[in-house]
Amino acid sequence: MVNWYSKGFEEAEAQVAANSQSFTRDFFLKSGDEVQFNILDDEPLNIRDHFLNGKGWFTCIQGIGDENCPLCESGNKATNHFVFNVLDPREYTSKATGETYKNQVKIWRVGITLLRVLEKKRAKYGPLTKLDITISKMGQGQSVSYDIEVDKREKAVKLPEEEKLYDLTEVLAPKTRKELVNIMNNVSSPAPSSDNDDDDDEEIDWKKS
Repeated sequence: MVNWYSKGFEEAEAQVAANSQSFTRDFFLKSGDEVQFNILDDEPLNIRDHFLNGKGWFTCIQGIGDENCPLCESGNKATNHFVFNVLDPREYTSKATGETYKNQVKIWRVGITLLRVLEKKRAKYGPLTKLDITISKMGQGQSVSYDIEVDKREKAVKLPEEEKLYDLTEVLAPKTRKELVNIMNNVSSPAPSSDNDDDDDEEIDWKKS
């Protein structure tokens, strides 16, 4: 039986860190969506990560240190993801706060199939950061497909005053095995995954990976 408590000052700090609610905004597309947006990084940050129901994405720690990944051990398969900052112009209203938002910097996790399409566009038209990208998503699950069209920009993308790029190496930094185990033991309700070529998804803010 897993202990429902821990003791000590250091344990208290570890528990708070493992359950901190530091949020990132993820860029998602539903089947049938079409949106023009901008990629804000010259190249992706390449990681392997796990999706945990109700908790979001967590960077895999297998092979990067002395600790084994508890998510791998549990049978949760890691996904190859290639991550960009993007500017999402879409307007949406938060169900939680009732406030309306648009033109937000978000994190976009793509799978290798979509990354290869983006690389072909980059090779033909130039840096992704100097393109207006229109993407549409069709289908669900294993039959998902994307259509991407690009136009060259005359000027660099200007971010809204209140927006800034995520430091991807910071927000995607792996947690310790202990932190991951604590999170796994407090799993809540199911939630959608990201754009990774295989899954359907919806707009939602996710906790820091």
